[in-house]
Amino acid sequence: MILSVTPNPCVDKTVFLDTLSVGKKNVSSRVGCVPGGKGNNVARAVRALGHDAAAMVIVGGPPGRHVVDMIEHDDGVRCIPVWIDGMTRTITTVLETGLHRQTPLFEPGPSVTRAEMDTMLGQFRHVVGEARVVTFNGTVPDPALRSLYREMIAIAREAGVKTILDSHGPEFAEGLRAHPDMVKPNDTEAAELVGFEIVNESDRLRAVDHFHGIGIPLVVLSLGPDGALVSRDGERLRVTPPPIEEVNAVGSGDALVAGFAIGLEEGLSLEAMARLGVAAGTANAMSWDIGHFTAEAVKRLSRELRIEPWTGHGTINARG
Repeated sequence: MILSVTPNPCVDKTVFLDTLSVGKKNVSSRVGCVPGGKGNNVARAVRALGHDAAAMVIVGGPPGRHVVDMIEHDDGVRCIPVWIDGMTRTITTVLETGLHRQTPLFEPGPSVTRAEMDTMLGQFRHVVGEARVVTFNGTVPDPALRSLYREMIAIAREAGVKTILDSHGPEFAEGLRAHPDMVKPNDTEAAELVGFEIVNESDRLRAVDHFHGIGIPLVVLSLGPDGALVSRDGERLRVTPPPIEEVNAVGSGDALVAGFAIGLEEGLSLEAMARLGVAAGTANAMSWDIGHFTAEAVKRLSRELRIEPWTGHGTINARG
């Protein structure tokens, strides 16, 4: 089983309009709603790939109950909620179908006390042994949780469970101190951590080696629509997806994480897990609904990927 951890989930609502009229009444043709948050996207993608997933979330209030209900009933994923006094946020995206333009409106995350964090750590300690891989996803809603990933990764390591950290900011830096088995930054997130700009392929190589140097065995540097750079045990690969018609790239990095989590769970080779991860991320971008791709689409795309050794030379032409 793959367990995802999402400290700052949301009710992720999409309001569909032909065109947004600012300052005027707008009547929507339809509304979509999913349990948002990077870890919930990972769990949904793991299920789409035919594997067992569970989702641990910090939730509060009626929106939190809505998130839990959607995870369990809509996604068919076991949910492990940690209830707090604060209110789970809602993110509302206005999608103008005529222009295919998105305008997201983000609410702030809730405050979380140290006692509530300790409750989460206790629940995590209780269930982590059921998992073979745990993914830690996104940012935390409250600066008081800055050490959460570091503490949870240490607990998972003691239980012999592999870990993937996909975050940024102070919580990412703290989590790295516990030496997760894999990280998945993009150029911007990596630069924020390593302390230098990434402007060419040599900088990327230097950044990847920095992560290895602080004890991270598997480094996946996301290149967005251009795939990923993957490095482990001296083997370095560039994985490039085929051209597609992109519909919605949101959650594609999370689908990539899901593929690598399955790869770690099954002990796949670096190339095999890279194929699975990048193909899943690509398949996700081909539809609006996050994580609602098919395993057959992923298999087809995995055969169309280009995989080649990566030397760290050349210029950057990816968007990260």
